[in-house]
Amino acid sequence: MKTSEGTLKKIKEFEGCRLKAYKPVAAEKYWTIGVGHYGPDVSAGMTITEAQAMELLKHDVKKYEDYVTATGLVLNQNQFDALVSFTFNCGPGNLAKLIKGRDYKQIADAMLLYNKGANKQVLKGLVRRREWERNLFLTGFSSKPKAEAPKGYNPFPVPKVTLRNGSTGQGVQWLQLELDNRGYHLNIDGVFGHKTEAAVKEYQKKQGLVVDGIVGARTRGELTAGR
Repeated sequence: MKTSEGTLKKIKEFEGCRLKAYKPVAAEKYWTIGVGHYGPDVSAGMTITEAQAMELLKHDVKKYEDYVTATGLVLNQNQFDALVSFTFNCGPGNLAKLIKGRDYKQIADAMLLYNKGANKQVLKGLVRRREWERNLFLTGFSSKPKAEAPKGYNPFPVPKVTLRNGSTGQGVQWLQLELDNRGYHLNIDGVFGHKTEAAVKEYQKKQGLVVDGIVGARTRGELTAGR
């Protein structure tokens, strides 16, 4: 399933679109252009058209479509579009938490909870977006079974490196989601801080592993057992 043109335009409206390359943070390695398109293919002074911005968005949204498809949920076009928009904005970790243990109506209602910025303050723009996504998700809605994520569902790749306090990135997000699925209630933010370390140590203790807060081959093997 692919995201509809109408939803792509709505994502563009919510995210904003800039046709000249910019750096939101001066220290960032690469430049950004269009609807948040970031990478080595964007250079200082680069400009694009609205049509080019939409083509870049279609390319960038593909991985978010894959995240939604990977959940295994049976979705109509509106539900798929709503979850793609949600995941584009909130990330695959929050998608996994959104659908976990909820039926379809509960998923729609829970979207409204994701309306806060980094400072935990409610943002009007996010309120409007979540309301739009919820309404889209419920358009043509019919009663369906509880939307359980597949056993062991985790959209992040299993890390191939040792993780410890101070590590960052998708490997840490994988770890945090695995632990969260086991009841440790972590934010899936990709930052291995003290709370994540404490959860690792508690998990290691329960599994009879060396309690050092470091996720190497042994701890990773326990977390992936049965996957």
